[in-house]
Amino acid sequence: MTNIYWPVYKNIESELTKLTYDIHIDDNQINVYSSKISDLILRSAAEIESIAKELYKKNGGVKENNILFDKDCIKHLNQIWKLEDKVIIISSSSCFQSQKIIKPFIKTEKNFRNKLTYSWNNAYQNLKHNRYESLHFGSLKYLFDILAALFILNLYFKEEVFEITQNSNVPENMGSEIFSIKVHKWRSYDAQGVYGKNEDFDECIYLTKRTDESLKKMIEATQAMFKEQQEMFLKHPKTLEFVRSGKLKDYEGNNLMWDVLDENEYWNIINITSKKHILDSKDREMEGVLNKNCI
Repeated sequence: MTNIYWPVYKNIESELTKLTYDIHIDDNQINVYSSKISDLILRSAAEIESIAKELYKKNGGVKENNILFDKDCIKHLNQIWKLEDKVIIISSSSCFQSQKIIKPFIKTEKNFRNKLTYSWNNAYQNLKHNRYESLHFGSLKYLFDILAALFILNLYFKEEVFEITQNSNVPENMGSEIFSIKVHKWRSYDAQGVYGKNEDFDECIYLTKRTDESLKKMIEATQAMFKEQQEMFLKHPKTLEFVRSGKLKDYEGNNLMWDVLDENEYWNIINITSKKHILDSKDREMEGVLNKNCI
C-alpha cells in the first residue's frame, strides 16, 4: 500500500536528527524542552490522529461518527495487534540516553482527569490545550515517544512484504535514521504447520516465515514422510514379530518405533524418508511480514 504518511514522518524525523547534532542527547539532556520540540510533537500527533483513523477503518473498526483516535482507534488496533507489547529501539549513533527501549502504546502517565494514557498523548493534550503552563511537555523524551508511536503506525499502514531467504532478513531500521524494530526470526513449524514462537514474539513488529504456498508444500511433504515411515515400520520384520508375540497390548512407552527397532534401523527409516521428501530450495520460499497477531 502506498503510504502518503511516510514522507511526513521522515520529514519530522529529519528534524529530530538535526537536533541530535545540536544537543548531546543523553540522560542529562533528555528532558530538555523548547518551542521547536513542542512543534514537532504537535505535528507528530496530527499525523497519528489521521493514520490511526485510517487503520481503524481498514481493519474492522465499526464506529462511523465521532471517532476518537485514542479511545476508539488505537484501542481497537491494540486489541487486534497487541500494540502495547511492540518494541521500538533507539539505534541512532547520535543518541546516548541509557533507556533505548520504547513501548509507546503502554499507558504510563495520568492525564488531567487522573486517567492513564500514553506518555506522548499526555504531552500532546497538554501542549494542545494549555501550552503556556505545559512547556515542559515539549521535551526530547516526549518527542522520542511520540515519534516511535508514529513510526509503528506507519509500518502497519504500509504493510510491506519482504521476499527473503533463510540466510537473509528484514531490515531492522525499516528506513528510519533513529529507530529499529525487533524482528521475530523463523525458528520452526510443527507437523501441522503451527509457527514456533519465541518469548519475545509479541514485542516484534515483523516476523519471518514461509510463504503460504511454501508452508502448504512443507505440510504435504511432512505428512507424506510420516505416512511412509509408518508403512516401513509396520512392514519391518521386528515389528511383525513384536505384534505376533502379543507384547503390543502391554506396551506403555512413548515411541514404539524406537523401542521395537534397534537404533541403526530406526535412523535408517528416518533418513530414507527424509531424503525422499525434502523440498527443493524453490519450494522453501520465505518472507518477512507484519506481526498482526494472526499466525
